[in-house]
Amino acid sequence: MVAQIFTNANCFDTVSVSLGDTFVIKLRDEPGEHLYSKEEPVAETVWKMEAEEGLKLLREQFTPDIPDTKTIPGIHEWEYEAVKPGTWDVEGTYTIFRFGGERKFKLTVKVV
Repeated sequence: MVAQIFTNANCFDTVSVSLGDTFVIKLRDEPGEHLYSKEEPVAETVWKMEAEEGLKLLREQFTPDIPDTKTIPGIHEWEYEAVKPGTWDVEGTYTIFRFGGERKFKLTVKVV
């Protein structure tokens, strides 16, 4: 069972999660943004997420707003399990190819 769900509204928050619990991060993603890349003009999700050692990635999934499409925006989810007590960061970067720049997501997780 997923104990908590975090979204962009939780960016830069510090949260507490019990050891062994799972949580999900849900962010908007737009695979079509990659089509503007000069190096990789393919439709794929844009968010790149990394978590520290106390958090284990269980599942990563992208669900487009319109089923069976590849360039339509949708929800990108990462499900993590809290596997080690301590304070751990989950950090993501979303490159904006069309206009330049990037978005950041960071969640500090205290596993107790």
